[in-house]
Amino acid sequence: MSLYGRTDSNANKAKADIGVVADSQTKQIIYIDETEAALPQNKSRGLNAPGWWSYFTYNDSSGNTRHKAEQMVFVAGGEANADETQADDAVAGDAASSIAIDTQPADASVEATNTQAFTVATTVTGAGAATFQWQVSTNGGVSFADVSTGSGGTTATYTTAATAAGDSGNQYRVKLGTDAGAVEVTSTAATLTVT
Repeated sequence: MSLYGRTDSNANKAKADIGVVADSQTKQIIYIDETEAALPQNKSRGLNAPGWWSYFTYNDSSGNTRHKAEQMVFVAGGEANADETQADDAVAGDAASSIAIDTQPADASVEATNTQAFTVATTVTGAGAATFQWQVSTNGGVSFADVSTGSGGTTATYTTAATAAGDSGNQYRVKLGTDAGAVEVTSTAATLTVT
């Protein structure tokens, strides 16, 4: 691959994207500068050196996020962090960012036909705002999937849809990160009892 130079990530983006074949994995072409390559949140995703990367994420059968990063071109002495303008900070943050869970979601009991709210409290350290993705397991915690009913599935408080007897035993948890690319953490699972 021929690049336009080592210090113009915008001009090189189109070149880096050439040859990436469309398939079932939605790959993203991202540029990692030397500052980003040194941050723990990026290293945890496998983005550990400056240059151009092919990157994607997926959820395994247990609902956990997995990362696949493949370096396409190593760039020594590339564009400085202050000059790099790629829209990839949710994947590869420019500044240190972390999130911690202060209060875990709690088990709850509700009468059938009522709704139930589950809440998590968090603290973000460094750059970015918290991101949330609630998940539910209907098989005793064997596997989790992103919630598709109820409200607030991407906020700190998720509220179920009207419950039924068959919902008793469902477990709810939330995956947390930041929009600056913090390493994802997952809460403990709270169990719903429907009476």
